[in-house]
Amino acid sequence: MNETGPPPPIQPGGMFDDIRLSAVLLGVLVDTAATVLGSLVLLSAFMSRDGREPSDEVLRELSATPEFLLASLVVGLMCTVLGGYVGARRANRAHVRHGAWIAVGSALFGLAQFAVAAPGAPTPPLWFDLVGFSLMIPAGAGGGLLARVASRPAARGPS
Repeated sequence: MNETGPPPPIQPGGMFDDIRLSAVLLGVLVDTAATVLGSLVLLSAFMSRDGREPSDEVLRELSATPEFLLASLVVGLMCTVLGGYVGARRANRAHVRHGAWIAVGSALFGLAQFAVAAPGAPTPPLWFDLVGFSLMIPAGAGGGLLARVASRPAARGPS
């Protein structure tokens, strides 16, 4: 009987194998900066539409409208896709895994912001947070997938 041993693993053994921490941190930074910028643009757009000046009352009212919440969700997830893309391109390996870890880092950063939020500050409804945090990892992995597709060498046609 010929025993050759177990087959080689399809992927690296651990979930942190082949991960570049600097690329993950870059992706989290890009996601966070893009989210802050995107949120400011979104707030400006919604407030100028109504012609109102920024105040706590206006922010509280705005954060309760479904249109603003949906737009915020889309902007936030697109920023996570961007962060996953940039970080995975920087790593130039294990693209989808890098994108997913970038999303995990961004989610942890977002949860930390909840912990230090000022009491009485406007907060979104629970469904918004649940949907947003549950879609972050797929969004980051999607950014990593886009990075993998973009990093493939272009197929050359007939010369």
